[in-house]
Amino acid sequence: METKSIIYTIYDFLKLIRYKNILIISITQVLSYYFLSPLIGIDDVLSNRFLLLINATFLSAAAGYIINDYMDVKLDMVNKPKAVIIGKSISRRWAILLHSGFNILAIYLAWQISYRVAGLVFTCSLLLWMYSQYFKKSYLLGNLLVALMTASTIFILIPFDENTNISACIAYSLFAFFSNLIREIIKDTEDMRGDSKFNAKTLPIKLGTRKTKNILIYLQIIFIISCILLVCLFPIISFTNNNYFIWFFTYMLVLVIIPSFYSLYLIWYADTKKHFTKLSFLSKLIMVFGVISMVFWRIL
Repeated sequence: METKSIIYTIYDFLKLIRYKNILIISITQVLSYYFLSPLIGIDDVLSNRFLLLINATFLSAAAGYIINDYMDVKLDMVNKPKAVIIGKSISRRWAILLHSGFNILAIYLAWQISYRVAGLVFTCSLLLWMYSQYFKKSYLLGNLLVALMTASTIFILIPFDENTNISACIAYSLFAFFSNLIREIIKDTEDMRGDSKFNAKTLPIKLGTRKTKNILIYLQIIFIISCILLVCLFPIISFTNNNYFIWFFTYMLVLVIIPSFYSLYLIWYADTKKHFTKLSFLSKLIMVFGVISMVFWRIL
């Protein structure tokens, strides 16, 4: 029974730090670093310096997820009671210790790279704490902050390595920003009922579902236009043979742009929590497929 208990605790810890999300973040950084820049080789990806960056990002993100759940225990007992971990298998004291330890270690590892990277990791860690403490259930600011933090996982490559393609990194940082901003607002609408019981001031609570849907529609249209522009820029700023443009175009059309139009359709007719749950899942798939599209930028 004791062995089972340890296994369950480890599994709960992995769920607490959102290991799936962190895995996506790590894969995003690897793909961005290698495929978006022609001067980066496999040796650079496997270097100790890049591994330090991956681990610093991993630890900073994990710390952010821990403090987020720590601050939201009462709220999560309403929105998703079965998913609550802190206070059950992992104590509140251990949660704070893990959060602090992970942040300190993340900044230390980043400092081994450069003071600029360490400064950016420190800023992200601080903003993630402020998000959980003050901004998570605030009017739009929390959504913008999360979207910005997600985009920073790609943007951090610019100060990390001078050989990074700045134009490509900025393009995909914007993709990450808009796709995450849309998903965060969808999630707030999904959790609207539980959030209202704790006097949250999220966008759907302040404006109502109808007006929030209108904002989502405008953001989704901007996102679709941005994806089309990204496709158009491919022959100009990518480093692969232009013969691959048709493959990139087809991939983006089928797995990103058409699903984005479908998401726009679903937003228009969304009415219930179930609808917004479906939208949240679809937006996450679009994000993942968008990130994978980086491989077309450098096919050797």
